[in-house]
Amino acid sequence: MHYGMMLPNLPAPFHFLDLILVVGQPKIKLWRNRQLVETTPSDTANLLVGTGVEFTDQFRGYQVGRDLNLAPDSSVIEFGADLTWTGRYPDFTVAYRNPEFEVDLSVSATDKIAHFVKLRGGLYDHWSLLCRYEGAITYAGNTTEISGLSTLEYARGANVALPFSFFTYHILNVDEATQVLMVEVLGPKGLPMQRAVYVRSLDDHGNTYENNYRFDVHRLESSARITPNGISMHLGTDFTWSVDDDNSDQVIEIHGVSNGDYRYGMGGGYAGSYRYTGRFRGKDIAGVGYVEYIGSHRLA
Repeated sequence: MHYGMMLPNLPAPFHFLDLILVVGQPKIKLWRNRQLVETTPSDTANLLVGTGVEFTDQFRGYQVGRDLNLAPDSSVIEFGADLTWTGRYPDFTVAYRNPEFEVDLSVSATDKIAHFVKLRGGLYDHWSLLCRYEGAITYAGNTTEISGLSTLEYARGANVALPFSFFTYHILNVDEATQVLMVEVLGPKGLPMQRAVYVRSLDDHGNTYENNYRFDVHRLESSARITPNGISMHLGTDFTWSVDDDNSDQVIEIHGVSNGDYRYGMGGGYAGSYRYTGRFRGKDIAGVGYVEYIGSHRLA
């Protein structure tokens, strides 16, 4: 199981905030952290609290039977004394405690859902809810009030080794009411398995767009990163992506440049942020987007 709360477009030095919870280690290579396993993969959980600043234990592992408290209806999720996630739809509270970094969030989910994947037989299911949030981050003795649009995510999968070779996921709040999600998943030999852009807003369920989808990486980090589980990844630092509607009119075009704040622990890969400029439905936009990046992508 995977629970996630992602907040893009935060003020510097944070840029973004994600809370990525994984219960059980999947057989999917891109999502697995085998180095954390002390007992069994199903008894191994992990938590990433990613943001633009670094602190101790930003990513760490847990034993499910020893460290986690999971209510059967998911109304209470506790990762030791570090994180508490409570509530029932549509209202949730999230609290994270670390001697160097603290988070308190009050989250109200809308009914605007993006259903990324739903494979037959319960093989894999992944969806996202558009949310409003308000709260605070405390770091280096200072507290920063934050509010805006976030996404709450849930995924579950059978214990099978799906053949993913690359994954990237982007979240942009293009205005105070509208959120855009982009996802690309590649299989063996770069075969596209999913390439889509989702648009939704507080007053609109939105749509999914795939026509003339493009994701082009123009520059990579100067050297590959070797993950704790031994996988080499060249992370993109300069990229563009775009998609059109069914009438071949452009929905969105984005040029992004990394803030250099990729943090390990998004599955077996990285999450970070980037500065972007572009156009959305004919209007100029700019801001700070959220990105997940696992694997290596060919340069354009």
